[in-house]
Amino acid sequence: MVNLDIQSITNEIDYFGDTITLRTVTDSSYSKWGDASESALDTTGLKAFVQILTQADDLVKEGVFQSGDKLFWFKGDQANLSRGNRIIHDFKTYEIIEVLPYNVADTTYVLEIRTKKV
Repeated sequence: MVNLDIQSITNEIDYFGDTITLRTVTDSSYSKWGDASESALDTTGLKAFVQILTQADDLVKEGVFQSGDKLFWFKGDQANLSRGNRIIHDFKTYEIIEVLPYNVADTTYVLEIRTKKV
């Protein structure tokens, strides 16, 4: 039996993680001329582990992602991580494409967020 401590994982992300900004898109619409507009709310100071994808990564080899796209690893209880929202890291913006929760015994320990550079 595996003994996982959610507080240990949370502490590691808080201590070693990079600081990012989460941009939650609250309204996305188009004008009668087809111009896109959106309203967004930024949440700053969040922590996550960051992985920059390279040519050696399977996600890049499959052609779904490109070199330079990023994976973010958040605490399991982080809110508003959904497709279409954006993450700002190192002054670059990434759109959330996929959210993968990692669960053990009905508890989400980590969220893997797959993003593409905007």
